[in-house]
Parts: sequence; structure tokens; C-alpha cells
Amino acid sequence: MSNHEERPRAEAVDLLLAFSRKKDGQSNKKCIRVVIRDFALDLAILESRLKVLGGEWRIHATVNKRDVKKAKKWFLHKLIDTDIFDGCLDSLWRTALLQKENAAEHYFLLDIDTKNSRQAFELSNKIAIHIEKWIKTPNGFHFITKPFDTREICKLPYVTLIRDGYYFIKKIGK
Repeated sequence: MSNHEERPRAEAVDLLLAFSRKKDGQSNKKCIRVVIRDFALDLAILESRLKVLGGEWRIHATVNKRDVKKAKKWFLHKLIDTDIFDGCLDSLWRTALLQKENAAEHYFLLDIDTKNSRQAFELSNKIAIHIEKWIKTPNGFHFITKPFDTREICKLPYVTLIRDGYYFIKKIGK
């Protein structure tokens, strides 16, 4: 028997992403990525890190879980194909997980830039979309939906369809 505890390996994971943006008055863009093992704990740790770093940050989470097996293949190919490696394995692993082809799910994210909640929620009735989750953002709403016929929704000027993106969690700082 070994001295270390065997942790079960997840087949699919989500990530938290913290963005520091120039348009929020930051001097340069930064992104911190965290693989989620325990959402509440990982979010609390990330928030503490961001408070120490200072400035304004927006925390998001991946809409679609990431397939660990596919990401592992991408990661190994990248290691083999890279001539010069700077030793950032952890960063490369998070990059592998975020590749579009490594999504384990295929939900859509509707970024709705209106603060009028009636207007936003009337979309689901007009276009017959199934909203899995909705989040209030500083500029409107994020709707996470099952895939649907997107032709009508793409005509709306205040709606952006994102097939594999990140939804808003919270704003930290300022």
C-alpha cells in the first residue's frame, strides 16, 4: 500500500478564468486560469489572489466542461512538437484544456447586452430556446442554452452567440 491517497481522476473539468482588461482601466491585459476541483474553495482562493494583485478583475467559468482525455492528447502532441520549452507545464496544461476541440459538452452562451430583463427573457419565448442557466452580468445577461437553430437570434443587434466560451461569475476590485 502506498503512502499517498489515490485521487479519482475526473473525465471532464471546468475552469475559472480571471481577466484584467485595459477597457476597465488596467495598464495591461492579464488572465489567470484555474482548474476547478472544488468550486467554492477554488473561487475563494482565486478571489484572495486577485485582491493581493489589486486592480479590477472579472471572474468567469467555462460554459462547457473540458474533456481531460482529449486535452491530454493535445498536451502530449504540443510537448513533442515544441522545439524550445520554457518549463511552464501547468500553463500548457490549462491551455490544452481550453482548446475548442477539447470541449466535453456543447452548450451555447448567449451574451445579451441589455439591462432590460423583460427584453432578455422574451428571447426564450420568441425563439423557443431552453435556458439551462442564466447569470446577470454588468452589461446584461449570460444565458447558457442547449444547442438550437441560431439563425433568428444572430439577427438581433444586442445578442452575441458564443459556442464555447466563459460565463460571468463576479467582479473583484474597484
